[in-house]
Amino acid sequence: MLSDQAAKGFSLPKIIRNDTSFPLEFQNVKDAFKDYKTAISETIEDNLSLLEEIPIPEHLSMDILKEFLRKDIDSDLRKDELFEKAVEIGRYAKSMNNSMDSYFREIFTYHEKLKQDMDSKMFHVSKMFLNSDLPLSFLKSIGDSILIEKDHTDIFDKEIRKEWRNLLASRSNRPKFEKICDTHNLWIKEFNERQKQMERQRVKLVWYVDFNNSSNIDEVFKDKFVKKSLLDEGILRDLISELQKIVQEAEKLSMSRLEFHPFVEKHETESDVRAILEIMQIIDR
Repeated sequence: MLSDQAAKGFSLPKIIRNDTSFPLEFQNVKDAFKDYKTAISETIEDNLSLLEEIPIPEHLSMDILKEFLRKDIDSDLRKDELFEKAVEIGRYAKSMNNSMDSYFREIFTYHEKLKQDMDSKMFHVSKMFLNSDLPLSFLKSIGDSILIEKDHTDIFDKEIRKEWRNLLASRSNRPKFEKICDTHNLWIKEFNERQKQMERQRVKLVWYVDFNNSSNIDEVFKDKFVKKSLLDEGILRDLISELQKIVQEAEKLSMSRLEFHPFVEKHETESDVRAILEIMQIIDR
């Protein structure tokens, strides 16, 4: 069941958060890492740059929309405990030799809360879809992207539990410790890049639909009936298609890290209905 915390804050996948990538890469020496304010500032700028990649309706001023997003994102991030925790754990990851105990004490709990947040996103996207005449492919593409993100989180946890043991055993052997960190970063780099691509495309899709169904700035990100007639069918189709493509690539990446065939078989046989089933389960809770 969704917790009260998960139901608040970033209930819709409406911005590029960046926070999932903060704790991923290990460094073996103390490395300067962005502070909390810098992380917020860079996340805001990443989102504002994304506006240039989607068609904005003529009745919404780009300057006003940017200022709205700047204030709204800044306010939400400062109230978001999950984002703050990601910055903290990211700092541990950037100083693994000194902060390994703190990192592994925090990372698994953080990921459990992160998956709750993903469930919240799934719920609110399904709510948006049910209050619209959008094609089912809109819901499925976003739902699949959230589910594969949860898969990546589970795979990451599984892999780093094994690496944790090796890091502990090599703590006094600096060359070996550094090699484990370097090997970790080699495999996580592709996951990290794919995750960022998926998040950006998902946000572009949500923004395109929401902005073009908002008659003024006060309606942006508010509950409303979403009309397909207010969208360009070709642009909508292309945005969905590109997200589906990235999701398929991300799923192949997940498969490459899995060891047990039964799980792979489950993915293959349920690929067309998995997102819908999980969405309906969340709605029924």
